[in-house]
Amino acid sequence: MNDAWVRIAAVAIGGALGSVARYLVGVWLVVLWGERFPLATLLVNVAGCFALGLLMHEAWAPATRHASLWHAGVTVGLLGGLTTFSTFGYQTIRHLDAGEPVLALANVALNLVLGLAAAGAGLWLSRAWWPVA
Repeated sequence: MNDAWVRIAAVAIGGALGSVARYLVGVWLVVLWGERFPLATLLVNVAGCFALGLLMHEAWAPATRHASLWHAGVTVGLLGGLTTFSTFGYQTIRHLDAGEPVLALANVALNLVLGLAAAGAGLWLSRAWWPVA
């Protein structure tokens, strides 16, 4: 199997794992908190932003074929399957349709602010732990 297909397989496996993780987080949080606010979407988006910020640091840059497969499988696959921008958009519109503009605005603001903060925190932490000369 050539390198392109191996990379695609790594992304596909990571994506499947990320999607299952997102589903399980959603089920778990609905059981705990109900469905009033899309907390699961917020949680996976913020966690995914943090993890991607952490893993995109130069210290994690794919230097070998093996690292490259791992990096693609985790960043594009796992985190791509875990995070939920399309779900975020749909849930925001649902709040607007339900006449809940405050919840719609809270969803947008929290995902944007916390997601950007998490991505920055992940990158900062990665740079602090693994400085590149």
